[in-house]
Amino acid sequence: MLENITLSQEQRQIILGGLLGDAYFHKSRKIIRFSHSLKQEEYLKWKYSFFNANDVSKFYCRHYNEGYENKSFEVKNKDHNMDNLFDFLTKHLYSNQGRKKISLKYLKQLTPLGLAIWWMDDGCLSIHKGNRYGKLCTECFNYEEHILLQQYFKEIWGISVDIKLEKNKYYFLRFNVTALKKLISIIYKYVTMCPSMIYKIDLNYERQGCIGDFQEVYDYIKNCISNNILITSTLTTAGCA
Repeated sequence: MLENITLSQEQRQIILGGLLGDAYFHKSRKIIRFSHSLKQEEYLKWKYSFFNANDVSKFYCRHYNEGYENKSFEVKNKDHNMDNLFDFLTKHLYSNQGRKKISLKYLKQLTPLGLAIWWMDDGCLSIHKGNRYGKLCTECFNYEEHILLQQYFKEIWGISVDIKLEKNKYYFLRFNVTALKKLISIIYKYVTMCPSMIYKIDLNYERQGCIGDFQEVYDYIKNCISNNILITSTLTTAGCA
């Protein structure tokens, strides 16, 4: 389906996972734009490093009236080498109205790298009353699409997720600690390639009895953190979750 485009497997996954997150597909200009705040500049440059200089724009900065600014780069459709990809995106990710509309065919294209990109873009960890959980910001999808997402995670990755309602208006996917461990076991080797994003998978266990069969992954992540002093966790060291 996407075999006839001149992109590497890694480039495809960064695009596919990114478009579920913060990336933007401009159909009329035929470009895909990656943008992040200055705090995530390292993450943006990490994505950029997978592409050839001739296929992407140089970094540029965008300023907003609220004082906010970010950096971006764009993947170009050089010599129409990504027409098949753009046709696929138009058919399986975007409706005629331009909003994202998820499909199982699109989701099945994701590998662990694409899943890692999606989580680094739109996933976050939190803790409530000692219980860890993860949130995947999928508010742009309707309830029926969340049912599809729930089925996808269960059938493809063996991860059970809950559908939650926020502000009585938006749906999102919630991962309990068991689901988080499964997800992190799939994506952690990609996330740790970008030191400033390790906080997205750092469950920060203090009591060894909480870790269980997650020990190998936990040790790997903690070793990555100890070798990258810029990393800080967003979680407190509460009890077993």
